[in-house]
Amino acid sequence: MEETNELSLKEKVDLLYNKKSNVEKKRFTLPRRGKISKSKIKKGYTTVMRVDDNGNIDFEKQRIQDSTYRLTTKDYHVTEKKDILSYKGKPFIIQPTKKLNPYNPLDGENETYGQPYIMARMLGDTIKVKTANAKGIIWIVGIGLAAYIGYTMLTGGF
Repeated sequence: MEETNELSLKEKVDLLYNKKSNVEKKRFTLPRRGKISKSKIKKGYTTVMRVDDNGNIDFEKQRIQDSTYRLTTKDYHVTEKKDILSYKGKPFIIQPTKKLNPYNPLDGENETYGQPYIMARMLGDTIKVKTANAKGIIWIVGIGLAAYIGYTMLTGGF
């Protein structure tokens, strides 16, 4: 008889489960070139997340002067108070390079292209009132009415 050093199925599952539970998830940290200190905030600096046309992102420190700032791509952009977001208590701007104004997820057009699908889903998810009791009452009234008519016809009540 040959001896095998293979693990049983339960031992394999336990081994994989322990490996999975020991994996630490990395949290997002802002790159150093995008971090700003309190003294820089007082001088008017903000973190700008530049989104290039090809989808790459980069973080920069830029000073806002008269509601405008210049990225390292030599493009000028303009911002308003409502477009400046907050990341861990510090000002943060999301700026696509091909747009003049920054991207603000809170301010935008109403998305109406998916409304019929959402309405259908909402109607499907609503709680429907069961009308089985009402149907039963209608049947009982109908049978009673038929019995009354049959009784009056047999007894000559008409």
